[in-house]
Amino acid sequence: MKTISIRLEDAIYDELSEMLAAMGQTKQTFYETFTRTALRERSIPFIISAPTHKKTETDTEKLEAFKRLEESRKRFSKET
Repeated sequence: MKTISIRLEDAIYDELSEMLAAMGQTKQTFYETFTRTALRERSIPFIISAPTHKKTETDTEKLEAFKRLEESRKRFSKET
């Protein structure tokens, strides 16, 4: 078994903790469920979209990186 470490802003961490507690879940089960769903579906289990604000050079670089990642994901999906 491997261990991972994730850094989150305090407010996000607290909000996630409250939501999961209300659902009777732990962060461990949340991340395991997310990971298992991603592996089973062979995709991230929610839509990722480009930002709608005015593009900057950094935004363009990020969008290009996302496009390359998406193309790679699609190629992998076709191969299996």
